[in-house]
Amino acid sequence: MWDALNNFDRDRFSGSNFLSFDPPLSDAAIDWWRDHIYAPHGLYPDDLGELLSASATGDKTITIADLDPRAGSFVVRVKGFPSDSGEAWWTQRKLDLSGPLFEAQRMLIPSVDRQKGKGRMLMADLIDTAGRMGINTITIEAQDIGRYAWARFGFVPDRTAWMRNVRTEAGRRLKMAAAEISPASMRSYREVLDGEQPKLIREVASWRDPVNSIVNFNKDTGLPEKVPLGQALLLETQEQWYGTFELDDPETMEIFRKYVGREQ
Repeated sequence: MWDALNNFDRDRFSGSNFLSFDPPLSDAAIDWWRDHIYAPHGLYPDDLGELLSASATGDKTITIADLDPRAGSFVVRVKGFPSDSGEAWWTQRKLDLSGPLFEAQRMLIPSVDRQKGKGRMLMADLIDTAGRMGINTITIEAQDIGRYAWARFGFVPDRTAWMRNVRTEAGRRLKMAAAEISPASMRSYREVLDGEQPKLIREVASWRDPVNSIVNFNKDTGLPEKVPLGQALLLETQEQWYGTFELDDPETMEIFRKYVGREQ
């Protein structure tokens, strides 16, 4: 009776050339989706995959994996091909309704597309999807370029990561640039890195003083490229960090809108 009244279409869980389930969903799993995803949000699996990659054009495949009705969680993988570079891109997100929260688990973007902001916009798709579903928390493990990019996006490391890792390694990298920065600026930057609030990473990410990179060198001269200080401190270290994005925090949302070009 519930299915008839709500026009719930179980055939949408059969799979197709662009939608797959790993493993295939049991009747109980489909019922769980009906009650917890379709009923409150009107979304089928392919709808959710499309929302999570709304900014990306072209062909995609969507996989719903590891759906566990008891835990109230599942993974959504979206793969797009070809990208502008001719290489595939993909993202993996986990929805955990026990939080409730999204985990921005993984994302692989070819370098050419990354430079065009594709990763930024796919992360914005995740923020938009979370907002539509009333989920306020997104977690991330910031790796590689994400250690800098996601701080600029609005993510904040957890307190342990900031206190024990991020600010310590940033301080060491700052010392390496001492000859390129005025003593007054060095004192100011040092005071920030001595602070205990994880949100201070946003201030670090905003530092624009040009300093010599220790990883990027000019192909012709062999000399170090100039990079913003914030990039050097967060990206030219080995520290990865766990953090969160809180949709119900006005400051976080303001940073997000500015970063993706949605300033009001």
